[in-house]
Amino acid sequence: MSQPINRQLRSKQQAVLRQNIVAELYKQGYTYREIREEVMKRLDMAKYSLNTVHADVQAILAEWRQMRNLNIEELQQLELQRIDATIKEAWEAWEKSKTDYDKKRSKQIGRPAGEGGGDGEGGIETIGVEQSREEMVMCGDVRYLDLIHKVSMERRKILGLYAPEKREITGKDGKDLIPDIKVEIIDSRDKVNDDTDDEGVRRNPIGYR
Repeated sequence: MSQPINRQLRSKQQAVLRQNIVAELYKQGYTYREIREEVMKRLDMAKYSLNTVHADVQAILAEWRQMRNLNIEELQQLELQRIDATIKEAWEAWEKSKTDYDKKRSKQIGRPAGEGGGDGEGGIETIGVEQSREEMVMCGDVRYLDLIHKVSMERRKILGLYAPEKREITGKDGKDLIPDIKVEIIDSRDKVNDDTDDEGVRRNPIGYR
């Protein structure tokens, strides 16, 4: 029992190694025949049919499609997490922007150094500090609401919550962009020939019958 199992295991390992080489060559634009020759050369294989090359390429493509679908789902979840974090911070910033606060100002009062009996030799001497306070009444920064609106739209797009848009293209004043063209076909047999008389006899240009 051990020999068939070992043989099967070696066969699977060889298939994985072979497909790794095939994937590398296929991405580089090798043809099936070129892949066949290169794989046989690298693995010292006595035979490697084009049908097996085709099967290996199809297996690789199926694996890539599966990985791409998984990556898309992972990226979608990552983007949703980022959007949720952005919305949370934007709401917190919005609430904070509505909080009133006191704005304080400080202004130093000075005089030229040396005045008032000082020994200064120039410059400004600070003799006091003037302070003021202003109450700031805040109504909220609407830029945070705009940010919340935009990222929420992106979230709905990722989740596919928007219905497909239906667009109807018309010409001026709602008329058809390409007007209907009516073509009248006149059968030459129904056309009255001016060169015939009332009896249907063709006139001679000179006037003789």
